[in-house]
Order: sequence, then C-alpha cells, then structure tokens
Amino acid sequence: MFRIISSAVLAATLLFAAGQTCAQTKPGPTVALGTVGLANPAPDTLSVAVPLVNLTRRPLTGVMIERIRLTGAPTQTPTPIKLGSLRGRGSAVVEASFNSKALISGHRYELVLQGAYRTAEKREKDKDDLARFTVHTSVLAPPPPAGEGRVGVAQAPPHRVEGGKYPHQAPKMDREVNSGAPPVPTNPRVPGKPTPTGTGLKPVVIGDPPAITFNANNSLGLSGAGVGCSGDSAAACAEPSGASGGGVIFATANWNAAYSTDGGATWKILDPTTIFPADTIGYCCDQIVQYAPSIDRFIWLLQGTGYRLAMASPADIRNSNGTSWTYWNLTPGLFGKCTGPDYPDLSVGDNNLYISWDAGGGAGCTGGFQVVRTSLTGIKAAGTISLDFTDPANAPSSKIWGEHLTQNTGDEIFWAGHNGNTKLTVYSLKEGSNTYFWRDVGISSWANNAPTSTTPDGADWLAKNFNGPGGNSFPFNGIIGAARIGNQLWFGWTAGTDSNFKQAHVEIVTLDRGNNFNAFQQVQVWNNSYAFAYPAFAANACTGELGMSFEYGGNGNYENHVVGFWGDFVAYITSNSTAGTDRFGDYVTIRQAPPTRADPGNLFTAFGWGVGKQAAPKTGKTTDVRYVLFGRPACGIIK
Repeated sequence: MFRIISSAVLAATLLFAAGQTCAQTKPGPTVALGTVGLANPAPDTLSVAVPLVNLTRRPLTGVMIERIRLTGAPTQTPTPIKLGSLRGRGSAVVEASFNSKALISGHRYELVLQGAYRTAEKREKDKDDLARFTVHTSVLAPPPPAGEGRVGVAQAPPHRVEGGKYPHQAPKMDREVNSGAPPVPTNPRVPGKPTPTGTGLKPVVIGDPPAITFNANNSLGLSGAGVGCSGDSAAACAEPSGASGGGVIFATANWNAAYSTDGGATWKILDPTTIFPADTIGYCCDQIVQYAPSIDRFIWLLQGTGYRLAMASPADIRNSNGTSWTYWNLTPGLFGKCTGPDYPDLSVGDNNLYISWDAGGGAGCTGGFQVVRTSLTGIKAAGTISLDFTDPANAPSSKIWGEHLTQNTGDEIFWAGHNGNTKLTVYSLKEGSNTYFWRDVGISSWANNAPTSTTPDGADWLAKNFNGPGGNSFPFNGIIGAARIGNQLWFGWTAGTDSNFKQAHVEIVTLDRGNNFNAFQQVQVWNNSYAFAYPAFAANACTGELGMSFEYGGNGNYENHVVGFWGDFVAYITSNSTAGTDRFGDYVTIRQAPPTRADPGNLFTAFGWGVGKQAAPKTGKTTDVRYVLFGRPACGIIK
C-alpha cells in the first residue's frame, strides 16, 4: 500500500532527524529525504512516510520511485511510484509499507529509495536522458505499542541573580532548532462522525455577558520588528507564553519578556540577556512561563544550548523590577547523550513541575520527546533540585516530535503522539512512581495532508507549520493542545483538509483515563471559510470546561489570535492583524487564572499575537503580543 501527498514550498537546506544521512549518485545533490514518520497500522506492519525534497530551484518532471528497500523488512508497496512534477524547492511525501516481523525495537535499519527524474529543460521524449538518484536514511524500529520505562535521575545546583547587571547579548539562534516534524503515515481508514457545527467568529468586547466575559485584552507593547523567529522573511514572530498570580502577570514572547502589576494596563519590558549571565546555557529563543499557586512562584524556562529553569515569587518580581531570580542550568548532559533540545513546555501538577522538550543530536542519541519531573517544594526551597527524566528512545522522533504536556494535570502527567492517522500513542507518569507507561489508542481517521492558507497580501500563514523550509515543517500535526479535566484527557492538533473540511482545522480527541484510556469523543473546530490552527488548551477550574487559545486566518483573512470554550462554537478575535506572515510562531498559550474573591476560578489568562506593518518608509512587519483575561461570568454557568 502507498499513498503520495504533495506538499508546498520547501527550502534548500534539509534538516534531518538524529542519525539521518543522505547520499546521491551524482555530484551536487538534486533530491534528498526529509524527516521520516513511522506508524504500526497492524501487527508485523511498519508504515513509512518520508518527503522526497527537490533541493534545486528548477522544477523536476517525471519523478518516480523505482525501488524502495528497508533492510530486514520485505517491501509491501508496489513500484514504480509516479510522483509527477516537483517544483523548485518542492517535495512530495512517499508512503510505503513493510513486513516488520524481523525488525528489533530500538535498532536502526537503512531505508533506500531509488528513482529517476528529468529537468524541465529535457523533453518528454528524451527517454535516455533520465537522471537517476539513490537517497537513503536510517529508520529506528519503534518501541512496541505498549510498554514501560524507568526514569533516570539527575541533580542541578542553584544560582542566584538580581539587578539586571549583565551586558546585552544578541540571542544566538541555532540553524537546526525546530528540526522538521515527521509526516504522519496514512493508516487504513477508520470512519468517524465529523462535528456538525462549525465555529464562527466574533470580536472581543470587554464585558460581553452572559455566556462569556472579557476582563482584559491588552497589548504588551512588544511590537518592534525583528523580535521574531529565525528564517522569517517578515521578522515578525512571537511565540508568546505567560501566566498570572499574586497580583503579577509575567509574559514572554520569543526573545523578550514583560510583567505587569496593574492587571495588564501597563507593562515593563525585560531583556533576559541582561538578567542572566552568558554562561554555558546561553540564550536563544523559546520561553515558557507558568505560575504554581501551591508555592506562590512564577517558573520561567528559557532555551539556550540546554535550558535555564528560573523561579521567583510575585513579590520578588515587584521588588526587583523583574530581575531577581533563582535558577538552575539544565545542561543536556544531565539527561543522557542527546544534545540540542528544542520546543519546550511546562506543566504544573499537584506536587511536581513537569518539563518537556524535543531531544535531538549527539553521538549515541536516539532523538525524541523527553519529559523531566522535579518537585515544587524543591523549587521553592531554592537549593539543589532532583530531576527525574524519561528516555527519548521510548518516544522516538520518527513518531513523537513537537508535542506538549497536559495542563492542569493533577497527580499524573500525560503526553501523546501520532501512530499514523488512526492511533495515538499515549504516555503517562504518575506522582510517586518511577515508571512511566505507554499504550496505543485507536481513533477515527483524520486529514494528515498539507493545506495552505493565504492572507489578503498573499502570505501562506501555515507555510511553516505544514510546508516549512528544507522539510522543516513544524510543529506539523504535533499534539500541542493538551489538558486534563478529571479523568478526561483532551488532545488537540492542527489537521488538514478532506471532503468534510475545506480548510485546515483543529482535531480534538478526548480519552477516558478511568476506562483504559478509551476514546469517547472525537470532535473538530472548523469553518469552511477560514483555517484554524495552533491549539493550546487549559481546564476551567470551576466549571470543568475546556478553554482554548488558537489562531485563525486565510481565505481573505489575516492570521489572528482567538480564544473560546469548546462547545460554544464561537472563537473571539483578540488581535487586529494588517499584514500576513509565512512564518507564524509555533505556539500560543492559555492558563488558569488563579481564583480571587471576585472571580473564584472562572477565568483564563491567554497570550497570542497579531502582525502589523511598520510605518513608512520602512517595509518590515511587527508583532502585537496580546494579554487576554476571559472566562465565564460566574462558576454557576456550565455548558
């Protein structure tokens, strides 16, 4: 069985997952393989999905795969596979199946594709003028569909800073951050029932009772050009995170930070490179913020060559103008052989803090998703902290890459990845246990293709997510919306188009933790007039509902941040973009707002952003990062 999925523009530089290489039969490679995605759709069957990338600027025609071989696994896919044309810097995803009975979990096997093409300059009748190629990479045989692993243990000593006394350092963006997420292989179809009601749009109106109220929708003032992501031609990309507690709101947006002590009316902008020293961790880009009510502490995670985990109380932030922090350097060597971690996340449990990232690179490393656990009391004590961590080989990058942790996770943390488009591999680690578990859960088929979504000025705001440069689509279909509500586990991701959904949409699956993780609901946030993408989830503390922070755009609309509740089928627009970008950031954020006497757990804080134009004569673009406080008017309203 095979299926071919065409995808849009890919840049020349191919970013490989850990351990992947490429060979070419002629000097000056013309085609190469991107990141491999794997699935086990049936016993003794391994499905592979891999992009074949045109590295040149000229189109290739008559592209075909004449032979596919995976060492140790007989091919079940007939050849030749005719791909047709690959436009310059374009690609097509080739899917193939193999008999995996002889493969051993955790071992690497060589995947080889042989084929031919002709350039646009050659005429179709020039049968003898085909250029032939051989490209290869390695495939890591995945873990079994159910299993368990023991956590490793490490320690990190504390450090202390105050005063913001360090000289400014230009953040160093690694060229290989956010290496491409693997395409999701197509499993045999499992029919589902699409959500019949689409999601409409409304502007945010402060107050806006009775179903939902908005207490704030304010700009952080992080609007300068060039504060964005590497490779963004518009230089406008935010990736906002934040939280509130103790009368303080603390937020980050890629290379900047800010805090407010007056409910978001005004903000003090911070430069992280002046707060922390230019030490072994350094500083690059991604940041995540949480507030832990049980210890009254903000927790700030900053990415560099590893991670800097910082902690401060609301009083510390107020009294020091945001410069007083205790921090721990989480160097990659603490957690095994993998280097170059990226795409972090944080989740606060009953007694533990959970950290995650994509671990990739390094000799002897099996790149994949890694989770770290440390106690909240240890963080508050500000001494040496103990760190439990999972082995990324049990969540390899070929199946799990670019995921997020369940928010409001209580006494157990969960994360999940795709095993093809009809299964989720769901992981769990319970407080007090040193063993984590995983299992496959069956779901209905969903659209795993690569749609585009164009803004009025011609930008494809989903280009980075689905069709990024050099096979660097990210986070692609990563499960980046995740929350726990009692025994319900909510997982959401950006999905493509099919006969039911004409635009990219958000796919959501709800699992029952108390009933063997069975899926009892699969729904969608969709509208055939525009796309939805980049979901973030949190649980409402007093009504038990799912709050959402995400993006919409395309089909004549600019990309904009929206928020809402699942089940209302309304997305409220918080930003006012006037320009498009082909490099939208990789996440937005939503958190529970700590209960107050006036609002006893019925509100969320959310962070998103829009894109604007620089004032003439400049032609660049700017970001407008937003802080939003919204929720139910009272705890008594339950949908």
